[in-house]
Amino acid sequence: MYIFNLSPIEDINTDWLRSHLRYVLNEVNHGARYAILRRGQPVAGLVPITEARALFEATRADRKYREIHEGLKRRDEDRLRQAVADLGQAESALYTGAT
Repeated sequence: MYIFNLSPIEDINTDWLRSHLRYVLNEVNHGARYAILRRGQPVAGLVPITEARALFEATRADRKYREIHEGLKRRDEDRLRQAVADLGQAESALYTGAT
């Protein structure tokens, strides 16, 4: 089970990370979170593995839900198109048979 961590994320640059990797990994192991910057721009996040796995699972579940939702939406749209087409054919047959 994962408990969400709302602690602030500290920014560190790649040079500092390279020279202090052992310290940073120890801190992450104890719950710290870091944003890794390259030339002042964030490029990656470093979080405890439990948080990374939780984020991965949440993303995967969300993606699966969206795929199911889109599939149902397409199915409903196809059914509506078919019903309109069937109604059009029935009306056409009714009018052509009535003349």
